[in-house]
Amino acid sequence: MLKQVVFPEFLGESEIAVVVIIPSLKEDMTDLFERFHAGEEVDYWFSWDLVVTNTAEYLVVLEINWDQGEGLIVAFSSEMWEFINLIGEKGNMVILGETGELEEGATLLYDEGEYKPFALLIRDVDNGLAKLYDHVKELAAVNENIEELAKLQLILQGSKTQVTTYH
Repeated sequence: MLKQVVFPEFLGESEIAVVVIIPSLKEDMTDLFERFHAGEEVDYWFSWDLVVTNTAEYLVVLEINWDQGEGLIVAFSSEMWEFINLIGEKGNMVILGETGELEEGATLLYDEGEYKPFALLIRDVDNGLAKLYDHVKELAAVNENIEELAKLQLILQGSKTQVTTYH
């Protein structure tokens, strides 16, 4: 099963969640959003991992899977890693498929008719960061000359929990 790998166009925060905007989701995940908009509860699960690209760049990835779907991999480059601390603090992530919801506000969009957001709420998204930290710590110990690993290890030090399934 192939999964789409996407990079956030925007990272920010609200009072309760880290906000990630990935405009391609609106088109690429139409089937999933139709299920949400029809009122279906969709079980999902996720995990964090560290991958190395063929250009030796380290990426932190959040792999999200759900019933009857291809899944999604959100990749965070080293420039985005500072948001991992914020993810640990907030514990929730909202992935938006369009910027209008952020720019205009949900209230304005709701006033115009039935509000059907192109958004995924990932609860307790900080679960699994402890496992990622342990993995990075092991890699950093055997690759002391790789500054990216040392940097990521420092960022992850305060974010330690486990992977869980939600709906």
